[in-house]
Amino acid sequence: MIYRGLLFTIISIFAFCTSSYSQHEKLGCRDKNMRIQAEQAKQDFKAQGLEIFKDAMITMSSKDPFPIAVQLTEKQLYQILFIGSTSATKLYFELFDGKDQKIAEKTIDDPSRNNFMIYSFIPSKSDVYLIILSQKTKGKKEVCGSLTIMQKANVKQENTPD
Repeated sequence: MIYRGLLFTIISIFAFCTSSYSQHEKLGCRDKNMRIQAEQAKQDFKAQGLEIFKDAMITMSSKDPFPIAVQLTEKQLYQILFIGSTSATKLYFELFDGKDQKIAEKTIDDPSRNNFMIYSFIPSKSDVYLIILSQKTKGKKEVCGSLTIMQKANVKQENTPD
């Protein structure tokens, strides 16, 4: 009985470490044009009094959902910017609250003409929200994506030490 419990614990730790490593491997892709586009958008938001809250370049596999959990504070304005590959055939964005209720869903059918979406969001309560991004591509298995979450400048987060 103890052996079975120990085996379960070891398998659980291994699965957690593997999935964490896998997720970490997907961060930091390089796409010069996308990075330039993201930097320009961030500058535009900064000019409107917003600052970067979260920011990442992500390697995404075609059709595979890429979930991102993020703690958001009630009554704060967030601008969520997702930039996808211009070689994708579709881009998908979904937002869920802490009870897995879908709050928003957006799709871009032709990223070769418009490869970004912006979602403005003011949470009604502080919670961990789930953002799910995906891209559909032809031929390519992996593409780069960019996610930036902006918030009003000088907003102090709940869990931030003084």
